[in-house]
Amino acid sequence: MFPRIPPIILIILLFAVYGLLNRIIEKPLQTLVIIGLSVLLFVVVRNYLRSGKFLPGAPKQQKQAKPKTPVSRAPLKKNAQQARRNHPFRVIDGNKGKSKENQGDQDPHNHISQ
Repeated sequence: MFPRIPPIILIILLFAVYGLLNRIIEKPLQTLVIIGLSVLLFVVVRNYLRSGKFLPGAPKQQKQAKPKTPVSRAPLKKNAQQARRNHPFRVIDGNKGKSKENQGDQDPHNHISQ
Protein backbone atom coordinates (compact mmCIF):
# COMPACT_ATOMS: atom_id res chain seq x y z
CA MET A 1 0.00 0.00 0.00
CA PHE A 2 2.61 2.60 1.11
CA PRO A 3 6.02 1.18 0.20
CA ARG A 4 8.11 3.96 1.82
CA ILE A 5 6.33 3.92 5.20
CA PRO A 6 7.51 1.13 7.52
CA PRO A 7 4.80 -1.34 8.57
CA ILE A 8 5.18 -0.55 12.28
CA ILE A 9 4.32 3.11 11.62
CA LEU A 10 1.25 2.04 9.62
CA ILE A 11 0.11 -0.15 12.54
CA ILE A 12 0.54 2.76 14.99
CA LEU A 13 -1.43 5.07 12.68
CA LEU A 14 -4.17 2.47 12.38
CA PHE A 15 -4.46 2.26 16.19
CA ALA A 16 -4.50 6.07 16.41
CA VAL A 17 -7.36 6.31 13.91
CA TYR A 18 -9.26 3.58 15.76
CA GLY A 19 -8.76 5.38 19.10
CA LEU A 20 -9.87 8.72 17.63
CA LEU A 21 -13.03 7.21 16.12
CA ASN A 22 -13.78 5.38 19.37
CA ARG A 23 -13.37 8.62 21.38
CA ILE A 24 -15.56 10.61 18.94
CA ILE A 25 -18.33 8.01 19.33
CA GLU A 26 -18.09 8.06 23.16
CA LYS A 27 -17.60 11.81 23.79
CA PRO A 28 -18.16 13.73 20.54
CA LEU A 29 -18.44 17.26 21.96
CA GLN A 30 -15.38 17.04 24.19
CA THR A 31 -13.31 15.50 21.37
CA LEU A 32 -14.29 18.20 18.87
CA VAL A 33 -13.47 20.92 21.40
CA ILE A 34 -10.01 19.41 21.97
CA ILE A 35 -9.40 19.15 18.21
CA GLY A 36 -10.55 22.75 17.67
CA LEU A 37 -8.33 24.10 20.44
CA SER A 38 -5.37 22.13 19.08
CA VAL A 39 -5.87 23.61 15.60
CA LEU A 40 -6.21 27.12 17.07
CA LEU A 41 -3.02 26.66 19.09
CA PHE A 42 -1.20 25.42 15.98
CA VAL A 43 -2.33 28.45 13.93
CA VAL A 44 -1.39 30.93 16.66
CA VAL A 45 2.08 29.44 17.18
CA ARG A 46 2.76 29.24 13.43
CA ASN A 47 1.67 32.86 12.93
CA TYR A 48 3.81 34.00 15.87
CA LEU A 49 6.88 32.24 14.52
CA ARG A 50 6.38 33.77 11.05
CA SER A 51 5.46 37.35 11.87
CA GLY A 52 6.13 37.90 15.57
CA LYS A 53 2.42 38.51 16.30
CA PHE A 54 0.00 36.10 17.90
CA LEU A 55 -3.04 36.90 15.77
CA PRO A 56 -3.09 37.85 12.11
CA GLY A 57 -4.15 41.42 11.51
CA ALA A 58 -3.38 44.66 9.78
CA PRO A 59 0.31 45.49 9.69
CA LYS A 60 1.42 48.13 12.13
CA GLN A 61 1.85 51.63 10.79
CA GLN A 62 5.49 52.55 11.06
CA LYS A 63 6.43 56.12 11.78
CA GLN A 64 7.36 57.80 8.57
CA ALA A 65 10.81 59.27 8.70
CA LYS A 66 11.25 62.86 7.63
CA PRO A 67 12.66 63.10 4.14
CA LYS A 68 16.34 63.81 4.34
CA THR A 69 17.68 66.86 2.63
CA PRO A 70 20.33 66.00 0.09
CA VAL A 71 23.80 66.68 1.38
CA SER A 72 26.10 68.18 -1.17
CA ARG A 73 29.53 66.69 -1.06
CA ALA A 74 32.68 68.30 -2.26
CA PRO A 75 34.05 66.53 -5.30
CA LEU A 76 36.85 64.20 -4.37
CA LYS A 77 40.21 64.64 -5.99
CA LYS A 78 41.06 61.67 -8.14
CA ASN A 79 44.27 59.92 -7.36
CA ALA A 80 46.79 59.64 -10.09
CA GLN A 81 46.36 56.34 -11.83
CA GLN A 82 48.95 53.82 -10.90
CA ALA A 83 51.18 52.63 -13.65
CA ARG A 84 49.67 49.49 -15.10
CA ARG A 85 51.75 46.43 -15.51
CA ASN A 86 52.22 45.30 -19.05
CA HIS A 87 51.00 41.79 -18.42
CA PRO A 88 48.98 41.38 -15.21
CA PHE A 89 48.06 37.77 -15.93
CA ARG A 90 50.72 35.22 -16.61
CA VAL A 91 50.20 31.66 -17.74
CA ILE A 92 52.14 29.22 -15.65
CA ASP A 93 52.88 26.09 -17.61
CA GLY A 94 53.56 22.99 -15.61
CA ASN A 95 55.89 20.18 -16.46
CA LYS A 96 53.22 17.50 -16.38
CA GLY A 97 53.10 15.52 -19.59
CA LYS A 98 55.86 17.48 -21.34
CA SER A 99 59.26 16.22 -22.28
CA LYS A 100 62.37 17.97 -21.01
CA GLU A 101 63.68 18.44 -24.55
CA ASN A 102 60.92 20.89 -25.52
CA GLN A 103 61.41 23.06 -22.45
CA GLY A 104 65.13 23.59 -23.02
CA ASP A 105 64.73 25.92 -26.01
CA GLN A 106 61.96 28.13 -24.45
CA ASP A 107 62.38 30.82 -21.79
CA PRO A 108 60.11 29.85 -18.83
CA HIS A 109 59.52 33.51 -17.87
CA ASN A 110 58.27 34.52 -21.32
CA HIS A 111 54.84 32.79 -21.22
CA ILE A 112 52.41 35.66 -21.51
CA SER A 113 48.67 35.40 -22.09
CA GLN A 114 47.19 37.95 -24.46
